[in-house]
Amino acid sequence: MAKKTKYLNVREIQNAYEIVISTKDVHAEMEEELDSVMHMLFFQTRSHIQMDLSNLPYLPITLLTKLLNMARDLRLKKRVLVLNGLTLSSYHYLKRFGLIRLVFPSESILRESHRVPRG
Repeated sequence: MAKKTKYLNVREIQNAYEIVISTKDVHAEMEEELDSVMHMLFFQTRSHIQMDLSNLPYLPITLLTKLLNMARDLRLKKRVLVLNGLTLSSYHYLKRFGLIRLVFPSESILRESHRVPRG
């Protein structure tokens, strides 16, 4: 399943589906599309989900909360949600509240997913 939607690119990778957010703005229409794709992948596949957030300059707390809820639901099904390109502020939020393991199941995935500072 390689599908291009208006704000997302979805493709199958090894043992997972990758969602790449192709817009730089977070707005209601993009969030609705993301909800739809995430729920479709949750209910219609048995794969892990990997999300690339590197195009977003910031991650609103509402969207981060939705992603954490999805990560928790996937964990209950013995699957994981991995977030790549997470902003530094979001990473600190996860670390402060002990939620790192929810979206980074191993240290190697955590190292690979850090956003490279621009400059």
